[in-house]
Order: sequence, then C-alpha cells, then structure tokens
Amino acid sequence: MSINFNSGGAKVLDRIIEAYGFKSKVEYSNYLGTSAASLSIRYRRDLFPSDLVVKCMDETGASLQWLATGEGQFKPAEQSKEAVISDETLVKLERLASLKDKGAITEQEFNELKGQLI
Repeated sequence: MSINFNSGGAKVLDRIIEAYGFKSKVEYSNYLGTSAASLSIRYRRDLFPSDLVVKCMDETGASLQWLATGEGQFKPAEQSKEAVISDETLVKLERLASLKDKGAITEQEFNELKGQLI
C-alpha cells in the first residue's frame, strides 16, 4: 500500500466522516471541536490528514488501508471471538439502542457507550 501525503486528503476526510457515521462535514467539525472553516481549509489543502486518520482508526476500528485508499475492508478481518454478555449488559445495550432510536443520542455516542460496555 502506498500513501500519497501530498494529495487526496479530501477523499480521506470523506471516508473518515463515513467511518464515524456523521451525516455532514459540519457534524464532524463539531465533534472535533473545531470550526467548519478549519475543516474546509483541510479539504482545500487536500493533504493527507494523518492526525485525523490515526484518531479515526482508534475510535472506529477502521483500517488504515481503507481510510487512506478506499480499498480493502472498512475494518480488518477479525478472528472469530465468542462473546459472553451478561443479562445486565444486554439490558443496558437495549436501553442505549432505544435512546439512539429516539434520537436522544447520536450514532457516535451510541458506539462509544456500547464500546465501554462490551
């Protein structure tokens, strides 16, 4: 895999937004705690956003290959794992899903909270 650090950054930013599940660039800039104008500058410069790629990989599990090139799998293939979830955890997950369905929490908040439970 070859990464071009001097161009293609706009497409990488689009894939980062997709990985998080945000519906807009503004929603993503709000998540980052930065202005939409700052994100717009990154789009115009079109440089590879390595800092945001690393953050996205950490927070979403997205693969470097997919984020950088759009090729390969969104998430790396994982070996089969047997998960044992307690009844208490299952109830909490169901409550979180209900809050997400009602719009009380965002997809990102849901994923972060779910990750803390499992």
